[in-house]
Amino acid sequence: MVNEKRWNPANIKKHEASDESDAYKNNLSYKDMSVCKNCRNIYHNKRWVKDNKIYNSLLKKKEDINYTICPACLKIRTKFYNGVVELSGNFLFEHKSDILNLINNTVERAGYIDPLEKIENIEENEKEKIIKIYTTSEDLAQRIGRNIEKAYKGEVNYSFSERDLLLRVYWKREL
Repeated sequence: MVNEKRWNPANIKKHEASDESDAYKNNLSYKDMSVCKNCRNIYHNKRWVKDNKIYNSLLKKKEDINYTICPACLKIRTKFYNGVVELSGNFLFEHKSDILNLINNTVERAGYIDPLEKIENIEENEKEKIIKIYTTSEDLAQRIGRNIEKAYKGEVNYSFSERDLLLRVYWKREL
């Protein structure tokens, strides 16, 4: 049986999952100044950063660049996700472009804080009026849920599985 914690949206607190519990971040070692060949994130001072200035300086000595794949791109490649945001209801498809724009803005802002927080995939089912967003982190899924609730109200529920390090966010609004 999966040990799940359900949070009341009014009392939700930021989930405190550490990098030590993430096998994609913990079990791989990277050489300083390694560059992800997919997203151009750079491993520098024991963390991943998005820094165009450093990237451009590394390009001056292309032969010295140590290319690798960052943990987020590796998760995307292996279809391993830590967050699922499920949006549903009639309101969703009436305001789909605005909601997707809010999601993209949320992801962009999150990328400044942690460039490993990315969307892996978005699945749309217009017939059932559902959009599912798969993320590389629980934090990003939670942030998307909070921002949608704040902007568009509706009902939101959070379900975290500690065993699988997976956060599911369910948001629904009919009218």
